[in-house]
Amino acid sequence: MEKMFSVSTLAAAVLSAVVAAPAMSQDTTSDYAENVSPFFADSTINGNLNIWTRARDRGNYDKNGEKETNLDHGSIFTNLAFNSGYAADVVGLDLMAFATFDMWQNGSPDHEMNFWGVNNPYDKVPDDSQCSGAWEEDCTDNGVSLATAAAKFKFGDTATAKLGYFQPSVPSTIGINWSFAPGTHLGGELGLNFDQLNVGLVVSERYKAPWFKETYEFQTTNGEDAGTAYSLGARYELDNGISLDTAYGALSDGDRWNAHLKVKGTTEGGVYWSPQLYVVDDDEQYDSTAFQLAMLTSMSSGQYSYRAEATYTEADSGDPAVVQNLAYRLTSQYGGSNGTYDIWWNNRSDFNHDEELAVFGSLSRDFSDIGATGFSAGLSGAYGFGSSAQGYEDLTEYSYSLFADYAIQAGALKDAKVSFYFTQYFNDTDVGNWAPYTNLFQDEDDFKLTLAIPFSIK
Repeated sequence: MEKMFSVSTLAAAVLSAVVAAPAMSQDTTSDYAENVSPFFADSTINGNLNIWTRARDRGNYDKNGEKETNLDHGSIFTNLAFNSGYAADVVGLDLMAFATFDMWQNGSPDHEMNFWGVNNPYDKVPDDSQCSGAWEEDCTDNGVSLATAAAKFKFGDTATAKLGYFQPSVPSTIGINWSFAPGTHLGGELGLNFDQLNVGLVVSERYKAPWFKETYEFQTTNGEDAGTAYSLGARYELDNGISLDTAYGALSDGDRWNAHLKVKGTTEGGVYWSPQLYVVDDDEQYDSTAFQLAMLTSMSSGQYSYRAEATYTEADSGDPAVVQNLAYRLTSQYGGSNGTYDIWWNNRSDFNHDEELAVFGSLSRDFSDIGATGFSAGLSGAYGFGSSAQGYEDLTEYSYSLFADYAIQAGALKDAKVSFYFTQYFNDTDVGNWAPYTNLFQDEDDFKLTLAIPFSIK
């Protein structure tokens, strides 16, 4: 990765300054050992081996909706992570590398479970030596990448920090994308803890989604250098258990900024509730400041779990024939960054177009009470409407999903998890993919089957 030498050298220098000893007398040797030993004694080494298979067919508007292969792949993912303790109770090190491999690949190459063979998500320039085109099925790239290489610090119970290739963990608007691996920022964070108040600062020079091997710079909506991403956030927990979470983020060389406000609580009856506001301002994408209002609720009762959520989005493009959408991140390009967004319906569409009102519900059941320990299953559905584009039908989209999970209870694969997920998505609006509704596609059938095997060395 670019800048790897300078960042890793700095991290190593900090670590060395803390744990390295001068020529020691017998009196200082025991103190040194006492300070350094927690670095190794409190460390962990663990990983995962995951197998992901997916078949997704999408309607072709030019062929009267006839479905064609969109994704068709079987991918193997493995990772190994080292997380140290703290030398001198101050400094530690987190490392994680991962590898991906396609057993077969017969669809779009941006399936996110292997590396996409292009330079970055903005320019999408393919590596001519390995693929015939950015969107051709041969443009995946088996290989290895580094997800985490960060020095970590703690100063009593008051402050924490990270420096290097890291995943943000303090209050902020800056998040990461996920596959089986996390996205990676190059930069650092600082967290301050004051009893019920947590404050966080995140600064990122570069980023990579987990389906890219190398980090890349942030770009504006118009494709210009956006400089550094930064965010300041705070989380406060009231005496009654209700928490307030707010943050602001921006780019040093771009006009885009984002912010959120989340209130979270649980009633005495066990109902989780959370009204949320997400804001994105970008003069290159929106005619005015875009926002999304959300209400999230969930609860469990006996063997059953329930979720009920709703969103309303304003994302005015300024052109009545083009309907924009709101994505909560500091770049408009997917994979260019990500935000700390709590909403995940897993029903294909993001249901996030201008003036779209969307609702979601989910029901799941744990079957351990009837002898099927480790087995759960459920269904969910989402419906969105209300958005309109001049000269086209108003937006109507909906989907349902069926899912099941089994955690293996004994034997060599104990604690491994088998998961099945099927979604059928319907777009009742008479338009093609991505225009005039900028985040809308045709009808889909989507099947996913995964096996996740965790392991621990230490």
